[in-house]
Amino acid sequence: MAGNTDELRHNVREAFRRGASFLKLCVTGGVVGTHDRLTDTQFTVEEIAGAVQEAAARNTYVTVHAHNNQGIRNAVEAGVRCVEHGTGLNESTAALMADREVALVPTFAVVEQLLHDTAGAGLAASARDRVKGVREQMAHALAVAKHAGVRIGLGSDLIGPAQDRRGRELSLRAALETPMEALVAATRTNAEILGLSGQVGVIAPGAQADLVLWNGNPLEDPELFSDPTNAVLVIQAGMIVKDLR
Repeated sequence: MAGNTDELRHNVREAFRRGASFLKLCVTGGVVGTHDRLTDTQFTVEEIAGAVQEAAARNTYVTVHAHNNQGIRNAVEAGVRCVEHGTGLNESTAALMADREVALVPTFAVVEQLLHDTAGAGLAASARDRVKGVREQMAHALAVAKHAGVRIGLGSDLIGPAQDRRGRELSLRAALETPMEALVAATRTNAEILGLSGQVGVIAPGAQADLVLWNGNPLEDPELFSDPTNAVLVIQAGMIVKDLR
């Protein structure tokens, strides 16, 4: 075991040497993986803890890709800051996450994309079978996490040409919670997870001026988030980067 942990530490140090600002580990199999399953765990508690220790030595943190509950629990016990996906989260692990202030970021948009356009995502049709049931499990995990008091951020996991549809995650979350809860998760809570609380994610004196003006009221019609053309004004760090008014 020590040998595996030492090897991981070596790779972690190399990642930081090359300029990494934080670490993300895949501690379970994934939806689109070819040779692993959602039920597979990857890395032990000791190995993940070694990465956490190396990150802490550089005043930064570790997040994890994790679907099954055992992988999630391993990461939480090891001291990571955030769990992404969290599909199989159960009540006891959610309680541990809340106790240790580990955040959760579900990713509904990528699941929806894979279900409705598997080929468009560049995947074989067989990948769709792996996605079946994931959305329902992820929705249940969200409810479990909320009940336990886990801090819940927002992320889409969309990559490639689909990135312009990342606002879809807000619409999907609004249907499971409320539009305001989705907005808070995407702004203030995400800033907290990233260690940027007070700097971004809020409208306040001294904070970075990141603002979006929507063509309508997304709190009344959260489907507005799904179409990027509805964002008619975008201000990033105080500079106007999009203006369709």
